[in-house]
Amino acid sequence: MTQNTSFEFPFEYAQIEGLGKLFYPIVNVQVKTIRGWQEFEFLVDTGADNTTVPSHLLPVLGLKKSQLSQNTTLGVGGISVKTWEFSMPIKLEKTEVFIHCSAVETKHDSMPLLLGRKDVFEERFNLLIDSKRKVTVITENLS
Repeated sequence: MTQNTSFEFPFEYAQIEGLGKLFYPIVNVQVKTIRGWQEFEFLVDTGADNTTVPSHLLPVLGLKKSQLSQNTTLGVGGISVKTWEFSMPIKLEKTEVFIHCSAVETKHDSMPLLLGRKDVFEERFNLLIDSKRKVTVITENLS
């Protein structure tokens, strides 16, 4: 019997004014860049349909806005945001998967990379936010 592969990531915390100490489900994901596979931290965003990265990351991925299809999406509060759509290979440990991704224009470089549901948590992986053990667990589904 084959066992599911699981990846565990400890919660990361931030002190938020008016709210106190909050955890963030941050996971390490390898992304294929122009310099090979590199590890990036992604915030797991169960409210995000697909994975979103800031557009200033596109050259690192070997992509140009002019080569990508442009779209518009609604952000928090119904704000319309211009996006550029593409597929991106990622790895969780040794498991490689192509995911749909959107790049968005940001005014600051402080936007986190957001790991959304599309191509990740629909069928391929399960997600567990384990508040007792203070870890985010991603488990690969067996075929």
